[in-house]
Amino acid sequence: MVMVAGCVPPGPSPVSPSPTPIVSAAPTPSPSPPPASLSPSPSRTVDPSPSRSETRRSASPEATPSLPMPFRIRESLLDGGAALAVKELHEVSGLRPALKLDVSANEVTLTVLGMDLQAVSYRWRDGTIDVAQTDVQYLRQTTFWPTDFAMDNVRRIFDVAALLGTSSNGQVLQVVEYSPGHVYMSVTTTPESNTIFFRKDATVFRSLDTRSVADIREGIDAVTPGRGPVLSIGFDASRGYYAEMPGPDNTIVRRARMQNRPTFSSKRTGVSPLTPFEASVVDPAALARTISLHDESGKGCTVEIDNRFNRVQPVATYQCDGTTFHSDMGGIDLTDQLR
Repeated sequence: MVMVAGCVPPGPSPVSPSPTPIVSAAPTPSPSPPPASLSPSPSRTVDPSPSRSETRRSASPEATPSLPMPFRIRESLLDGGAALAVKELHEVSGLRPALKLDVSANEVTLTVLGMDLQAVSYRWRDGTIDVAQTDVQYLRQTTFWPTDFAMDNVRRIFDVAALLGTSSNGQVLQVVEYSPGHVYMSVTTTPESNTIFFRKDATVFRSLDTRSVADIREGIDAVTPGRGPVLSIGFDASRGYYAEMPGPDNTIVRRARMQNRPTFSSKRTGVSPLTPFEASVVDPAALARTISLHDESGKGCTVEIDNRFNRVQPVATYQCDGTTFHSDMGGIDLTDQLR
């Protein structure tokens, strides 16, 4: 029997003449329980290294209904329909952990991790859900719960991406692992333009300047989680914000927040000669004040903060318009003392 989600058909016909057969963004909840073929089992964990999302619910392989199956949506995908399609695709998959989600103006494709640890894709298009081919491979990347991501207004996400990325041709919203352990939304275009990244709640990752107190604070916070021990902190207009900190087993971890991109971490082997300091001692207001005094051209300064001078507190080194200056964490000038 073919069923439209949220409705129980009155007869054997696959298409119900009921006055509300089409799913909308605010459907009236049905008192009837979901069919047994779509109900998840209570507590099976399938990934050998499950993330938080995977352990909330999981389903048995018998949960997948017969495909293709009709699933009509009243709204367009851009105006609320995408959230409904994503939810239904996830139900059809058996609530499997997701590897990738693609949303365009005309179709939604959800790729999940199957019971055999192989990628399986399901697609909604033209009112029908079916299995789709995929070239995604499971390489132990981070999985996610697709309904955690805001899909109720994809049109607004596309509009913001077009404004910042300079193109609206062939826009596709993707949810996928960006760096180890971190999953974000992004919008790409065809032909490809600048990729625009969004957080789970659909707020955009904007480019940060290197002069205002608010942006300096946001940039430093992004690369120093918890404001704990670091070896150095730096920023400039071309490289964005970055910080290095001691890692395990004689490694150095570098975190970078470049332009409108999420923070990215990398690791290299080595031991720094610099003494770590607490990132919490850095005062964004003092940095912004010093930059405003020396950046006569308005092009910004290159700033590095570390313990290279072996003082009690780290020193900020500024290069502005070809001239080097130094200050302490309160913004007091140390240039003459450190020449």
